[in-house]
Amino acid sequence: MSYAWFDRGDGHRVFRKVPVPRAERSSLPCPMIISDFAEPVQSCANGKWYTSKRALSASHKASGNPYGQDFIELGNDEMRWVEHRTSEAELRKDVREAIADVKAGKLPEVVSLDD
Repeated sequence: MSYAWFDRGDGHRVFRKVPVPRAERSSLPCPMIISDFAEPVQSCANGKWYTSKRALSASHKASGNPYGQDFIELGNDEMRWVEHRTSEAELRKDVREAIADVKAGKLPEVVSLDD
């Protein structure tokens, strides 16, 4: 965007934007179209596959997924990576509590692979 001085014709000059002509996008007289996905995309909210961007976006809303909560679409945004740090003191405390529970007879329920 550029600016220039223009003469108003009555002895005054004004500083205005210079209109820049837009280059043609194409020789075809049609609007630019953003199409849906070329291949189906799986939603992380409910696990279903979608070919429509609108349907995928609806699955991220609280009313469209089984969790009943809104999910955020990140698009091309990058998430900041934070490395998980484990505290030695917390680990030792958790192990001591688990050993005490086993000695006291508080065993976890048995989970079978058949269920």
